[in-house]
Amino acid sequence: MFKNAYIPYGGYYSTPFCKWQGSLQNENSIKLAATTSKRFFESKDFDLNMIEFLYLGHTILQKGSFYGASWAANEMGLSIPGMFVNHACATSTNAIYAAASAVEIGGVSTTYCMLTDRISNAPHIVWPNPLGPGGEVLSENINMDNINCDPSTGLGMLMTGENVAKEHGFTKEEGDELTLMRYEQYAAALSNDRAFQKKYMFPIELRTRKKVTVIDQDEGITQTPKMGWQN
Repeated sequence: MFKNAYIPYGGYYSTPFCKWQGSLQNENSIKLAATTSKRFFESKDFDLNMIEFLYLGHTILQKGSFYGASWAANEMGLSIPGMFVNHACATSTNAIYAAASAVEIGGVSTTYCMLTDRISNAPHIVWPNPLGPGGEVLSENINMDNINCDPSTGLGMLMTGENVAKEHGFTKEEGDELTLMRYEQYAAALSNDRAFQKKYMFPIELRTRKKVTVIDQDEGITQTPKMGWQN
């Protein structure tokens, strides 16, 4: 499909992931992603000014989301246009597709995808409802409510998983085996002083007035042994 668009080797990174309600629970993900992106470009000695358009992909609204991509670009020290991409669990793939399409047709030569979210402490949204009983407001917990109920089906994500397993005949034991395999693959990535992870993982810096806290590896990984699974 794409003959002209590509991601250059080494021109990408992922920060470590932190557990639910962990070290990043109160950080604004857009601002953190922008400052981290700037540090990444500087560490690679890449010229920020080569970026012509910024695609901001995030699903859980943050303070400042109204300005989205233009604010993120400004935090990186850039004055460029951009767009906000949001499509539930497909946000990242849609942002990359949009960026690749723009390069492919020749609209721009270099784009940047900034993909970020914060699931912990997601916003609670309130809408006016003057025609409702007593004018009672409408509200939504943007993360928890949508995980528990897809408005298209009325079902939550867990039930969707159960239905897929039932339809295709997946057993609980097969699910457990897959979980174990994924954990073993993750553990292998930690060998040789995390040599594999260090090829793509870029540390986070949390700055306060008094100190800088560096997060350079995943936080909150649960050990997954096979022993005891048959209880």
